[in-house]
Amino acid sequence: MGIPALILEMICKVAAEQRGGLACSAGYPDLLVTRRQLEACVGAQAAARIPVRPDSARICAWHGVGDFIDGIFDSVALFKELGYELDVIDVQKARGDEILLDLNFPITADLHETYDLVVDSGTCEHCFNIGQAAMNLASLVRKDGVLIQGMPLNMFNHGFYNLNPTWFHDFYLSNGYRILFLKGVSDIVREPKLFELPPYSRFHVTPQNAGILMMAQRESIRPPTIPVQHKYAVNPKLEGAAPAADGDSDS
Repeated sequence: MGIPALILEMICKVAAEQRGGLACSAGYPDLLVTRRQLEACVGAQAAARIPVRPDSARICAWHGVGDFIDGIFDSVALFKELGYELDVIDVQKARGDEILLDLNFPITADLHETYDLVVDSGTCEHCFNIGQAAMNLASLVRKDGVLIQGMPLNMFNHGFYNLNPTWFHDFYLSNGYRILFLKGVSDIVREPKLFELPPYSRFHVTPQNAGILMMAQRESIRPPTIPVQHKYAVNPKLEGAAPAADGDSDS
């Protein structure tokens, strides 16, 4: 899992409003940013206090960014500069200080409503039980807290799943969240380009290897809800009803 500049900008925006707190990342949030990008987000003085990890070469090779990034800045130090104490959850200790937790299974109730900020920049799609993983991450967030998510739109064989915009709208709105930002993005690490995504209607043309960026705020605490897809939730099931707006039938 990586944090490119676009997601770092989103994190910094939330940090400025929250003024710190407790943060959680699903998977270790490797900072896939150049020094210039880091300085643009946090300022030159703060950037100078964030060390480069000694295992940078190995991490760059894992992400395939060795030709773009010279070193990987330490994520714990970055979050500390933003005022957060960072917990990282994962199924393995990839970077050494993760809390071992399998998102495929329900998390314990003591973890619910723990964090001001939760970041998932590429973990849910690697969980086979993706619905449970999403429910777990959503449950971690406190009331008025924020969840930032970066997921694949058409990154074939990147993970188990590619997601649709309706997945985000249907799931988060059903679980007490308000979506603050949701757009498609291509080439997110090197030359990111944002594009609009309709919430529910069909669309056919997108850039290759694109993802979805979302930021949502938890406005109310409610029991976990498995959503019904919007297309069917609004279907009146009436004989002779007009076709759905996306042009699909119910078959």
